Amino acid sequence: MKKKLLFLLFISLLSTNLVAQTLPIPQLKSLKPRCIGPAGMSGRVTAIDVVATQPDHIYIGTASGGVWES
Repeated sequence: MKKKLLFLLFISLLSTNLVAQTLPIPQLKSLKPRCIGPAGMSGRVTAIDVVATQPDHIYIGTASGGVWES
């Protein structure tokens, strides 16, 4: 019973990889990044900054004067 279930699981996983869609890489390379968010930030967060050489360090400035590091 377990062998049949494992076999069916294996076949189902294999079949999903065979019908997966591919990305049109040449078309995606022509896209340029653009801003799609709101023009201004609202709420209590007033500034967000990321260290270019260390993208895992994020600094957030708040309206009350606090600075948070993530």
